[in-house]
This record gives sequence, structure tokens and C-alpha cells, in this order.
Amino acid sequence: MRTTASSSKRDCFDALNQSNRSQCKTPAASEKTGDAATTALPTTDCHHNRSLVNKTGHSFKRTTKESSGNATGPFLSLSKLLLPSGNTSGTNSTNNTNGSNNSNSKTRQKTNSKPPRNPTLITMLNNKGVIYIQRRQYAQAKKSLSRALRIAIKSEQQQESSIYFALRRGRGRNKNCNNLATNDENNNLLQDHSGNSSDESCGTEPTDFSESSSSSLEECTVRESLEDITNLLDDHETTCSDQCFQEDMEPSSLPSRASSFGEWSGVVVQTAMASFSLFSSSSSTSQDLDSLTGVERCSSGKPAPFKHRAEYDEGMDYFRHPMRLEDSSPHMDTTILFNLARVNHNQGHYDDALILYKRSLRALEHSQHKEHLLALAILFGIGQIQYVRGDHTDSLNTYTTALSLAKAKLGPESLEVAACMNCIGVLHYIMPKGLSEVALFHLKTSIRLRKQLLGDNHIDVGTTWNNVGRIYFQQARYEKAMDAYRKALRIRRAEQGDSVDVAATIFNIGQVFHQQGERERALRHYQEFLRLAKTHFGEYHRDICIVTTCIGQVLHEKKDFKKALKAFQHALRVGRVSLGSLHPEIAITLNKLGNLHYESGDLDSALKAYHDGLEVELSVLDPGNPNICVTYTNIAEIHKQRSEYDKALENYKKVLELQRQYCNNPLEIANTLSSIGYVRHQKGDYQGAMDVNQECLRLRREVKGDVDEDVAATLTHIALVLLKMEMHDMALEVLTEAYRIRTKLSTKENRDIAFTLYNIALIYHHQGSHERALQFYLETARVEKAALGVAHRDLSITYYNIGQIYYQRGDMELALLNFHQALKIERECFGERHPTCARTLNEIGNINLQLGNVNALMANYTEALRIYRQAGVSDDHLLIYGRSLWRFECVQPEAAGAA
Repeated sequence: MRTTASSSKRDCFDALNQSNRSQCKTPAASEKTGDAATTALPTTDCHHNRSLVNKTGHSFKRTTKESSGNATGPFLSLSKLLLPSGNTSGTNSTNNTNGSNNSNSKTRQKTNSKPPRNPTLITMLNNKGVIYIQRRQYAQAKKSLSRALRIAIKSEQQQESSIYFALRRGRGRNKNCNNLATNDENNNLLQDHSGNSSDESCGTEPTDFSESSSSSLEECTVRESLEDITNLLDDHETTCSDQCFQEDMEPSSLPSRASSFGEWSGVVVQTAMASFSLFSSSSSTSQDLDSLTGVERCSSGKPAPFKHRAEYDEGMDYFRHPMRLEDSSPHMDTTILFNLARVNHNQGHYDDALILYKRSLRALEHSQHKEHLLALAILFGIGQIQYVRGDHTDSLNTYTTALSLAKAKLGPESLEVAACMNCIGVLHYIMPKGLSEVALFHLKTSIRLRKQLLGDNHIDVGTTWNNVGRIYFQQARYEKAMDAYRKALRIRRAEQGDSVDVAATIFNIGQVFHQQGERERALRHYQEFLRLAKTHFGEYHRDICIVTTCIGQVLHEKKDFKKALKAFQHALRVGRVSLGSLHPEIAITLNKLGNLHYESGDLDSALKAYHDGLEVELSVLDPGNPNICVTYTNIAEIHKQRSEYDKALENYKKVLELQRQYCNNPLEIANTLSSIGYVRHQKGDYQGAMDVNQECLRLRREVKGDVDEDVAATLTHIALVLLKMEMHDMALEVLTEAYRIRTKLSTKENRDIAFTLYNIALIYHHQGSHERALQFYLETARVEKAALGVAHRDLSITYYNIGQIYYQRGDMELALLNFHQALKIERECFGERHPTCARTLNEIGNINLQLGNVNALMANYTEALRIYRQAGVSDDHLLIYGRSLWRFECVQPEAAGAA
């Protein structure tokens, strides 16, 4: 019986996100040092706030000061990275080709570096919103952050007015409305984010961050940068209503904001991944938003269920904490937008969160001051949402972009690089076509960096060890998986106590024991997970359902059917309460329950469980999901066992139709064709059976070649059909080819070789070639003894046929010996009151009849008749051979000598 495919990669609990959400505390008061203010990390485990953390463990607040276009602290001059030497705009060293006044440029930079008006109020409202986020009071957080954003936008608009008039006085013709467009964008955002998500999305071309050296960056010309900028901006968000800034400008005289924006968008880099588009096209339809966010939609138009959940930490949301501000922070609106995105992200409002992340990134792109940590935080937020939605390819591209940026700006040995490596490794593990060795490389690199920078026992190291264990488990390298999981468990337990992540690692260890066949130890770990999970989730939770199903599976394998049945039934109760009646996990549990009933012989209950599971699968799964094919196959198998061949054929045809439409896997199609061929054979449709078996043979030979076990099995099936069609010579030829293949595949005796030998002997037997038949029957018995043991039912059948050959040859003693051997095995396998034993007793009685053993034959016939009657079989099944000859000999004894 086949079981439901959960995904080879169905790591129920270790494939989930984000733990320790309640451990975030407000950072301590800041202490200013030099140009940047730093704050000590909280004493609790808030180390994930990498958006503010440098290698020394200190956190940067948004106070980085820049003057004349040059960044201080960890940030480099953006215009220097973008523009060729001697052609850098917006800096004191700018070489203006027009000879235009540098004083205006200096005046503009000085004005841009001013903080907005009311900075204290904006800072206070933002930081108040941060506190509300940490307390999970999201409505209050939105209210406070929205107010802060309005004030920040209004202040910046007033500031831009001053810039505008300063530029008009200095340059009459050259104007720039990029910042004003951004402010209009943010004003529109304020009307959308508090309610339902706006469908408007801004379209750009892919944004790439470079791992290349600064020399390769300098090769980009200003005009190329401008072309990329034009492609990146939305038509409806970048076109100013007054076309007052459409004059010709020399590249060197461009405003510094346009130049700075090019660092983020204008430089095209070469990476191993395809380019990643942060924004959708300029169309505002929900379909375009889906293409941006990667959300999958069902036929009804509703978003598909999320593929990953947030209870467990995989390290995918490294920058999960909101950001604080100080009065001198240069990116107030950008930071506030990011915090609003985090609110929606934490609430699961992913469409709203993606729009806010996009606006935050665009505001950062338009800004003169680049903060790479903020950009990384935004990219991580986008990547994690794509991951949760199952958009793994887009998520991989996002994290790869973040990796390029982190390496270029923070160095290849930074914590941020380690975080990116961890995320890329997890995605290669999760993706159906992911590369496990690539995943392992990234995760091991992440561990090396984190151990180097954080120490061996840091919680992030434990998280990555857990991810490494999953890769080894996927590769069936169970000893290495166990070692990685135990390291993760030691760190997590020391840092987190009895957290949900500790429970997840315990479950993973249980899975390893389960795969290694250590069922008792697996059972103990599953039960320990249940104990911890119930304290966090309560009695009725999805994961309680999943692990209870795993416990039922272990009990099933231990043949403890009663306890397994109770476990599956309890899992269904929990799942229906926590997930509803229509959920994939309910279908999985029903499938396993059907398997249990099938193995215990309760075919009616098994059929009901499979039909219930099929109803759920058809409601919640895509039509091409392989689990639907598995359930149809299980239903067909039960009908086949019941000899209900029409119903079996109906279900097998449904499987074949789905496989050809959605799967198109030739080997899966061949397996279904083989089953259809068997059913047609049993129905007596030999020509139909021959047709599908020949198609099955063609598919298997195309994929596997001529020397393969499945090819040999198909040849054997064809031979059996040919036997029914009375084409004995052709059947013998086909069986001989199957025997050649099987002996070439294995020099060791096995059941398949014995089965082929038996069928060759059967053909010779039917043809009357008793000597050849006996030769192959004896060889079959030898192979079966070696492969199956001396008490297997197959061996009893072979002994029975050998007895028939000797009986037909007249070797009664040898016939009687082989029938007795067959009877002994039958009694061991089936019991003394099985009709098969009655049949063999009948044959033994016939031989005793020929030998004249009256007492023995009467005992044999009487015992056979008693078994038949107890089994409800007619007396007509008792067949007596040679009775006429026996009666003649009794009535007419030898004559006496002549008197």
C-alpha cells in the first residue's frame, strides 16, 4: 500500500520560522561617541536586531552624519562608488564640466543635511510606535507611526520648498522633483496603510547589488546610470505634473540625490542568480501585485495558503525588530515606513507590508545618505514574506541580492553575510529543485562566521546547526544529522529553556530515530515534543495533530494496531478543531488511517478513510498534487483485492489521466499502466492487458534501459498474458529473457528469480515436458529455500507441483514425500484448518489409494472433508482419482490355482 507523499522535504516543525518574539526589550539609553551614537545590546536575546549592530556588538542608531556628500562611520560616499573619478556630482571635489557654480551645489548639500522640523516629536512618536510593536499592540503602533510619518513628510515638503527656490535662484533652469514625487507617494500611502492594502504598486526594473570591486563600479558611465534610473521609476510616480525640469543637463551637474540613487539601481552586477525585481510593473492591478509578491492564487482568486509559518526560527527574518530614531537621524520617513512595514509583517498583512517595504526602499534610493543596514533589513523583510508564501525562487533572488550588498558594504566576514548565507541555505533545502550540497556549503559558512563573531554557544549558531541537520536528514546521512541536531539542542536548551524551538529540535531527533528503526526512542522524543508544544500552543494546534499522527505511524509499524488507531483518531479530532475539516494535514492523517485499516484487514474502514481523505484532497490541493494520485491508487488497490475489477479499473484510469496531464513522469505512468494491465488480465481482457503492458515496457526501457528489474517484471507479466492466450512458445521466450536480466542484475538468489523459474517450469508442465518441468521446479525450490527459508508459502506451492510431476510419472513414493512437505509448510503458514491444507490432504489420499493404503487414505479423505465443511466449501471439492481401478481389484481378487 502506498502512503501519501508529504514531501520528501516535509520537515513538519524544523521548516518553520521565527521564535523568541516575546524576548525583545527596549534598548538601553544611548551613549554618543564621535559622529555616531551607539547603544548597548539588551541583556535579553535581542541579537537579531542586526539592522543596528556592527561587528563589535554595538548598535547604530539613525544618527550617521554626512556632509558634502561624504558618509562617515561604516558608510562610503555613494557618488564616489557610482561615478567615474573626476566626475562625481554632489561633492566638494566635483569637476563641473559646465563650469557652473559649485556654491549652489554646496548650498544644496548643506540644506539636505538638515534634520526635518519637529525632529523631537517625530522621534518620540516613532520610538513610541517601536515600544508598541515590541508589546504587540499593533493598532497603537500604527497610529503613532502614522502620525510620525505625516509630520516627517510635511517637514520634508517644507524643506524641499526651500531647496527648490534655492535651486531656482542659483540655476534658473535646473530643477529636480524626485524628492517631491517621493513625498506625494508617502502622502498617498498614509491613506492606504491603516486599512486594506492599496492595489497600487510601483514598477521598476530589477535592482541588483554588486559583489564586484570598486573598479568595476567605476566603469559604469553616468548616462548608463541615468537610463537605469529611468527604467526603475514608475511612470505615474516619477513624472512631475509641471515639466519644468526637462532641460538638458550635463552629467556632472546632476543633483546628488539622482547620483546617489544610481548606486542602488543603476549599477548592474554579475551574480550567480538571475536579476531580482523588487517592484512590479506600473499597473495597479492585484494581478501585478501577485507577480511582485509571488502570492499564489487558487481558481477562486483567493490567495493560496501560506507554505511556512512563524512559530519556529529558521533565521529567515534576521532583521525582525523595529528601528528607533534620534533627533539627528537623516532617514526619518524611511525608518518610519520600515517600522510600519514591520507592523503589517508581524500581523500577517503581507500585501500591505510589501507595499510599505517598497516605499521605504524607494525613499532610501532617493536619499543622499545611504544606510546599508536599513536596505538589508528591507530586503530581508521582502525575502521572508516571499518565503512564507512559498515563492522560493523569488525569495532566493532577494536574499542573494542582500548577500551581494552585505559583502560589498559590510565585508565578507560580517554577521550580515552569515545571516544571508543561512537564508540561502534554507531555501536550497526547501526548494524542490534545490541543491543540497549548495545548501550545506552556505549553512556551514554561516556557522563558521557566527562562531567566529558570536562564539560557539550563541543562539544563532544553534539555529544554523538545526538547519544543517535538516540537510543531512534529507540526504539520509542520519548520523551526521543526529550530531547537528544534538549541537542545536544543547545550545537552544541553554539559551531558551523549554521553547518551541527546543521542541522542534527534539522532534527532528525523533525523526532521525524513526528513520533508523529505533521506534521506542523516536516515540519518546515525539511524546516529549507534545509535552512542550502543549504548554505553548494548547491542546488543539496543528503541530499537535501532526506529531500525534507521527506517533500513530510508529505504533502502526510496531503492529500495535489498537493504540495506533487511537492516535490517528485523536489526531483527526485535534486537526479538525485547529485546522478545520478541509486541510491537507487532515488528508494525510486519513490516508495513514486507511493504511492501518488495510493492513489489519478491515477493508471497509480502509476504503471509507481513503474516500474521506480524497474528498479533502480534491477540495484543498491542486489537481496535479501527487497525493491525489496516491489516494486513488489505494482505493483501486482495495477494489482489486476484493476482485471488484471494474471499480479498480475506474480508479486506475483516473490516476493515469492525472499523471499524463500534470506529472508526465514516464516511470509513474508505467507503474499505473502495469496495474491496469493486471486488472485487465484478471478480467479476461487479455488483448487489453497485452496492449498496456507493452506500453509499460516501452516507457521503462526508454528510461532505465534493458537490464532493469522493472523491465524484467513487465516481461514476466507479458508472459503470463501470453500463457492465457495459449501462446506458450512466445511466453517461454519472454520468460527466458526476464530470467537472463534478473540473473545479470544479481548473482544472489532472490524471490524474483525463483518466480521466473517457476513460471518457466509451469510452461513446460502445461506442454507435457515433464522432465524439463521437473528440472525447473527443483531449481525453483532450491532458490526459494535460499532466499525465503524452508517455511514459505511459495515453497509449499513448488513442492505441490513437484509432487504432481512425480504422480504423473508414476513415482508414488516421491510424490507422497513432496506432498507431505507441502502440507507441513501450509499448516505452518495458514493453520491446520485452512482449505489449502484440505486440497493437499486430498492429493495424499489419492496416492494412498494407488498404493492400497486403505487406513491412510480414509484418514486423509475424512480430514479433508471435515476442513472443507468447516470452511463452508462444498463436498464436491473432494476429488478421488483411480477409484474404478481400486474397486475392480477389490471385487475380483487373484484366482486360485486350478483344482
